[in-house]
Amino acid sequence: MKRTVHSLCLHACSKNDTGTDVTAYIENGILSVVRTDWGGIAYDYASDGEIESSLFFDPVHTAKLANSLQAQGDRMLLEKLLKRFGRYGSSAPDEIRRYCDKKGIAYTTYIHY
Repeated sequence: MKRTVHSLCLHACSKNDTGTDVTAYIENGILSVVRTDWGGIAYDYASDGEIESSLFFDPVHTAKLANSLQAQGDRMLLEKLLKRFGRYGSSAPDEIRRYCDKKGIAYTTYIHY
């Protein structure tokens, strides 16, 4: 099976060795939205100074999200996520969760310290 991965940065900000990055990935119909925070207060929670939080959507709910955003195809879904949620910056994953909760779109969360 051919592995196809699409990704798009929804937000990136860094200053003085601290920062936040939010990137959406789609691999074989599975959407992941990953927020990575590093430096600063991240050292209070993780010895390596990096915290990663993720939203995972199975193929059925990735398709449901794409349908709700009127996106056809992986690349278009990522672009719709950027257009609708990118303006929220580092809070984009929170806004995606709120949207999905209202629409009945299931996801799994994961936090790694």
